[in-house]
Amino acid sequence: MTRDDNSFENKKWFFIYHSVNPNIWSTPKGFSAALKKLGIKVFEFTYANPLDFNFPSNKYFIENEIKVIISFCAGHCKILEENLSRIKKELNIFIVCELGDEPQTLIFNSKRAEISDLCLTPDYRSSLYWQNQGYKAVWFNHWADSTIYKKNEKMKKQKFVGTSMGLRKYHFLLKFLLGNSYINQRCSPEKNAIIYQKSKIVFQYARWDEITRRIFEAAACECCIVTNRLPSHTQIETIFAHNVSAIYYDNFFNLIFNLIRLKIKPELYKKIASNSYKIVSENHTEKERAKYLIKLINESR
Repeated sequence: MTRDDNSFENKKWFFIYHSVNPNIWSTPKGFSAALKKLGIKVFEFTYANPLDFNFPSNKYFIENEIKVIISFCAGHCKILEENLSRIKKELNIFIVCELGDEPQTLIFNSKRAEISDLCLTPDYRSSLYWQNQGYKAVWFNHWADSTIYKKNEKMKKQKFVGTSMGLRKYHFLLKFLLGNSYINQRCSPEKNAIIYQKSKIVFQYARWDEITRRIFEAAACECCIVTNRLPSHTQIETIFAHNVSAIYYDNFFNLIFNLIRLKIKPELYKKIASNSYKIVSENHTEKERAKYLIKLINESR
């Protein structure tokens, strides 16, 4: 098998990711669907137990003329790493590894970064770290799947603040202060989208000082994002600017101040929500990420 094609577009790709139930939507499944819409023939392979599954043999890849392998994995998976290493040694297939929820999973990813022809990370500083180790790594920040997360003109925005973050910092105080105008519920992606669609503001607290997927998904539902101020090395303000397409708070008192400001100035949260929606819908969807990956692979040959 050689890489003498003019392009990897319209070729056959093998996409492996963890899924307890491959029949329900997940971020990788949505990404796979976007690749298919762009003309890629995707062979999806899921595993429910990272400690026990059978990876396909070399024969499978040769018979199906696989040109690219994509792996989405957050955390350690020895079976995956061993088999990707085998593929790298024995077959001439381009390997792409998405490195999960970095920076918190950085400790697990050294082997996959080494194996990859191209590795993708949602964390800007982690991309620099892997580049400094001599690996081909790019900042591949989070996105919103537009098949799930989208604005709904028929849904009235009846909740002042909504979130699906669970019992993280500030939850109990917000519940006490806002009462029924605040909703926080961990649920399926479809129900999560409904929470965003009926919320004016989506609150977030990033425990790891990382850019979370939640803010892209909320923006796709045309919500005003209110999240804790992240370090400059995350590059978050190159995507969402403070007071323009998001609100960043420094502490609880600053959070309350900003919520009061948004309450008495509804035109402000509507403008921020509109700006963030435009940013995400035009630049940070599953389709845009799939197109970007195809471009990266073609340029990496």
